Amino acid sequence: MFAALALTILASSAALFAHADPDPTNPGPGDVFIEGQACSMSWNPDTTGMWKTMIIQLKTGDNFDMVNLTTVATVDGTDATKNSFSYPCPQVTPHSPIYFYQFSTPTSPNGSVWTGRFTITDAVTDIVPATESTQPDGSAIPWGTGSLVNSTSTTTVGTTSPVSATASAIGTPSATSSYYLEL
Repeated sequence: MFAALALTILASSAALFAHADPDPTNPGPGDVFIEGQACSMSWNPDTTGMWKTMIIQLKTGDNFDMVNLTTVATVDGTDATKNSFSYPCPQVTPHSPIYFYQFSTPTSPNGSVWTGRFTITDAVTDIVPATESTQPDGSAIPWGTGSLVNSTSTTTVGTTSPVSATASAIGTPSATSSYYLEL
């Protein structure tokens, strides 16, 4: 009887620590988007039901001091039939592989997830290297800080939900994969 009880407790505990937050699948390193054309992203959907309100923000900066450029959209991150989004790429400066998306929700205890860094430019021949080669902690992940052209503040580009929210977090997006910020 003790073994059955222990097994039940173990199985219940594992369920508490398991999570299936959205997993960004693109963009990532090497992806280049042209200003005014479609900037697209995709993800594997959340299977817990916690990410019905998923906020997508365009960011720049290092892994520890991220800068929000704009909120791109608020979507249902649980809908497996709608696991991608695109919008007109904004004008940015510099044209470097220093931009990434943060996906967040106010309801998940797991925090935020990120895409890898990608480039937004006006032409594929007009790309400059990231200004920094290592993160503040010494990790060899190139980065830089960009900005929107002709913008004095961040704006909301689009939303697919009537829900309005703001989210920001300190975390560690890499150049190659998505990460979770544990809260």
